[in-house]
Amino acid sequence: MSLKSTLKVALVTPYPVDVRRIPGGVRSVAYYLAQGLRCFQDLDIHVLHCHSEVPENRVEVEDNLAVHYMAMPKRRVVPNTMVAVERVARELRRLRPDVVNAHAPHYAVAALRSGYPTIYTIHGVIHREAQVYRSRLFDRFRLGLEMWYDRYAVRRVSDIVAISPYVLKEYRDLSQARFHRIDNPLPPDFFAVPDLEEEGRLLYVGTIDERKNPLDLMRALVIVRQHVPNVQLRIAGRTTNPYYYQQVQEFIAAHGLEANVKFLGLQDREHLLQEYACCAVVVLSSRQETQPMAVLEAMAAGKPVVATRVGGVPDLIEGGNSGFTVAVGDVEALAQRILDLLNDRSLRKALGQCGQQFAQRFRLETIAAQYRGLYYQVARRTMP
Repeated sequence: MSLKSTLKVALVTPYPVDVRRIPGGVRSVAYYLAQGLRCFQDLDIHVLHCHSEVPENRVEVEDNLAVHYMAMPKRRVVPNTMVAVERVARELRRLRPDVVNAHAPHYAVAALRSGYPTIYTIHGVIHREAQVYRSRLFDRFRLGLEMWYDRYAVRRVSDIVAISPYVLKEYRDLSQARFHRIDNPLPPDFFAVPDLEEEGRLLYVGTIDERKNPLDLMRALVIVRQHVPNVQLRIAGRTTNPYYYQQVQEFIAAHGLEANVKFLGLQDREHLLQEYACCAVVVLSSRQETQPMAVLEAMAAGKPVVATRVGGVPDLIEGGNSGFTVAVGDVEALAQRILDLLNDRSLRKALGQCGQQFAQRFRLETIAAQYRGLYYQVARRTMP
C-alpha cells in the first residue's frame, strides 16, 4: 500500500517504557490500542510519550508502528507537564499527522496547539479525582494543573471519546464537542485465562494510593478472616505514595494480617494472568474510578468482582450479574459480599460466566476497529 493511501495517526499518550511490566490503566490501554491499530495496514501509527520516566530520547519502529520516547528531567523548576505541551506540539508539527488522538489533558492541549484535527480520549474525571487526592501538596498541585488543561481542552476540541457513560454524564454540559462512546480494549489472552482457582484467594490489581483506597480493603479483610481464617489477599501493583503505603503496612501489623496479605509489586503480563487464573474473587475498594481495567480484566478472565459503587463501576457491574458493588466506606458490606462469594462456589462460577460474556464488547479487535473508523471520520477521509 502506498504512503498516500495510509492515514497517519498520532497517539499522544502515557505509554509503558517497559512493555513487559505496564504501570497504570492508561498505559495499558495505550499499549493495547497501539497493538490493535497496527493490524490495519492502512494506518501509519506514531505514539508520542513525553515523561520523566523516559531515560533518553529514542524511537522504536516495528512495521507501521513508531513509538517516540521523549525524555524529560526528573528534577525541574517548571513542571514537566507544562514543558511537555510545547515539546509535543513541536514534534506533532514535524510529524504532520492526519489526526491526533490525545489520552491525557496536557497532551490534548499540545495537540490543539499543533493545529491538527484532535480527538481527546478522557480516561479520568479529573475534577472528581482532585477531590480524593488531598493528603499531599504535590498531588493537589498536579491535579489542579491537570484540571486546567482538561477544561481548556474540552472547551476547544471537536471530538471527545468517552470511555464510559460516567464520562458522558460528567462532561456533556462542559463541551460542545461530538462525543463518541468507545470502551477500553482488552487483548485476547485475558479471555483465555484457565480456571486454576484456589479457595479463599482474593486479588487486588491497582496502584497503592488514596484513590484506590486499599486501606478499606484491609479493614474488610479483618472481618472476612473471622469467618475464613486462611483467606489470602494478593496485591498486584506499584506504590506511588510512600506515606499511604506506610499507613497500609501499619494497619496490617496492628491487626496481625501479615500471613493473610502478600504484596506482589508490579507484575508482568504472564504473572498477572496467572494471578487472575488462581484467584477466587477480584476486589476493588476505590474512592473514584472511570472504567477500571482491573474490573474488565477480571470479567474477561471469568472472575467475579466485588467493588465500590463509584464513577463508572456500576456501568460494568449491574444488578449483581457479574459481581457486587457496595458504597464507599461501607467496610461491613464489602466484607459480607466477599464472604458471600468465598462461601458459594456455584455463585462465583455463575457471576464469572456472566461477566465473561459481558466483557466480549471490550475485545481489542472491536475497540481498535471503532477507533480506526473514528480517525477516518475526523480526518475526513474515506475508509478503504
